This record gives sequence, structure tokens and C-alpha cells, in this order.
Amino acid sequence: MYNSQYCQLRHLKEQNAILCRWKAPCKGYDYRNPFKFAMDKIKKLQISTWITDTTNGFESEEADTKWLLEEFVPSMISSNIEKVIFIIANDSPLIYEIKTQQVALSRYFKVELVDNLDNIG
Repeated sequence: MYNSQYCQLRHLKEQNAILCRWKAPCKGYDYRNPFKFAMDKIKKLQISTWITDTTNGFESEEADTKWLLEEFVPSMISSNIEKVIFIIANDSPLIYEIKTQQVALSRYFKVELVDNLDNIG
């Protein structure tokens, strides 16, 4: 579906989901482009679940976090997305950031944290 040196997006048909798997830290266009591509597919395919694999995740630049909250999240809210899933280990250095996002996103979506793709309900 989408593959760069930083991110891979896959359409998981059985789960009606898009899986966003980060491969390496990035910022700016390299960070935002996968989200823009994904939103186009979310709308076209009426995707209901967004999955982010944070195994190789990284702390985002402030400008990219702001863009995510002001641009991408509102577009998710107005889409068919009903569920957001984060794949994250309990000892991940990103656990605090992801749990903060879980609280914020829970106002709009069902949000789950799982330790691997096989544990998605």
C-alpha cells in the first residue's frame, strides 16, 4: 500500500484496518506523508480501525505533533474510524506518550493498547 524508508502502511482487509508501522525516526514531509496517504485510503475504503505499531517508534518533533493534532486527528474524527490501536510494549520508552494519546483519543474512538498484532481484538 505504502512503503518508505521510514514507514510502511498495510491494508488489513479482515480487520478493515490500516496498519501504520514506523521503521525509523523522521520529521516533516517524511512524517506527514504516510498519514496523508492513509487518510485518502481511509476515506476510499471506509476503514474503521487505525493501528500504529510503535515497536520502532520515536518521539515526534513538536511541529509534527501539532500537525497531527490539528490536521490528522480531526480528519480521523470525521472519517469512518471507530477504533485506534497502539502496538506497544509495556517497557517502551514511548509508553507515557502513548498513554497520554490514549486518554485524548478516547473521547472520540475506542482505544486499545496491545503488545503485538496477534493480540488485536
